[in-house]
Amino acid sequence: MPTTSKPETRTVIELISADQLAKATERAKAGNLFVQPTSFLRQYRVVNRDNGNQYYVDFFVRNGKRYGQCTCKAGMNNRQCKHLSVAAGYHVMRMAAKREAERIALMPQAA
Repeated sequence: MPTTSKPETRTVIELISADQLAKATERAKAGNLFVQPTSFLRQYRVVNRDNGNQYYVDFFVRNGKRYGQCTCKAGMNNRQCKHLSVAAGYHVMRMAAKREAERIALMPQAA
């Protein structure tokens, strides 16, 4: 099974808009993919339930720009892949829930 490769050989994709992942999103919808967060913030394991292949997707921000990378063959060739797309959707949802929980925690308590 594919695993994380050496960081110096991995390529990254600048994430500008959801539109750039449109084709990958369509492929992801047709697949049987399962996304799990790993123990590292902004890293996800994506498993193809049909064949058991698993890949790791990382997201990060540098100089105000958002990037993603995947350990699959397409991701290693700097192409937007279905794994990146499905993990991005999960990541956006997860971070929105985290921000909301933080906002609620800061609210004054009712008397």
